[in-house]
Amino acid sequence: MIEKISRDICLIKYRNLPLCEYDKTIEDDIHYYPKISSSYWLKLEDDSNTEFLNEIVSLIERLNINHLIFFGKSNKPWISNYTASRKDSIKLINAVEYFRSHKIEKKFNGGVKVGIKDLYKFLQNFITIIESDSGFYDFNFIDEDENYLFYIHYSGELKLESLNENSNIDFLKYINESQFIIQK
Repeated sequence: MIEKISRDICLIKYRNLPLCEYDKTIEDDIHYYPKISSSYWLKLEDDSNTEFLNEIVSLIERLNINHLIFFGKSNKPWISNYTASRKDSIKLINAVEYFRSHKIEKKFNGGVKVGIKDLYKFLQNFITIIESDSGFYDFNFIDEDENYLFYIHYSGELKLESLNENSNIDFLKYINESQFIIQK
């Protein structure tokens, strides 16, 4: 299941999503970031994209998360005009087409709710956009219960932040069952 959520509804429902808005009066960005219990950067020894995706999905399943909400902290479209017009990468063209098939097109700036069954394929295309578009750096995702906040860096690392102590305890219990290495 992949479901679009308007930006306004997403902001109301999921209050722990990071936000950034430019304020013209002070000519600077205003940032909001939720209170974090603990923060971890996770990496695999093997840089295989397939293994990275498998480990993310496996960790999400272990944490008993059924849906994730993906959201850009800046009010901008998911697919930039530049990315949509590029023809230099078949992988990127396929990723843009994948998002287009789910009605996530150039003007859409809201959240996307993704079920666990669709997560691998979604992440595969999401990471392609991250790797191909330098403007696609500020997208996070959160579980529906707002226990965890995630961020994928273009270098192949996953940032996981627990938003409360109980979720942190659960994460620490399950991380040892994964292939992820916690970066120091």
